Amino acid sequence: MDTSNERERSSAGGGASSRDFSATADEMKSTAREAAGQVAHEARDFAEEQKQAGADNMARLGEAVHGAADQLGRELPQAAGFIHSAADTLQGAAASMRERSIEDLVAGFRDFARRQPAAAFAGSVLAGFALARFLKSSSPRG
Repeated sequence: MDTSNERERSSAGGGASSRDFSATADEMKSTAREAAGQVAHEARDFAEEQKQAGADNMARLGEAVHGAADQLGRELPQAAGFIHSAADTLQGAAASMRERSIEDLVAGFRDFARRQPAAAFAGSVLAGFALARFLKSSSPRG
């Protein structure tokens, strides 16, 4: 008789502990979702800042190329027209980059990668090298 009472108590306690475990698991899932959402939000904000900085740099490069074309135009007016055209293309790309969302840019790259996988791979490798050099040059020397 004592054994049946012990079984009832342990099964009642087991039900409560499984409910506690389930509630704890739900809380952990909720906390993980919130943390993932926060990380995604911060990553998107960072990507947006970097996109704007890249667009600003591209626009400045376009301005510099226009200046170089003006200088060159005094000696080679035919070449200056082509260089101004390249500078206009850079500044147009910068404006387009500012206007488009990160998602649009990623989707555009995916489409390009599907059409031209070798070019996308080569571009990614070059971007990786450029990023590595940038990070290496911007790291504090110790």
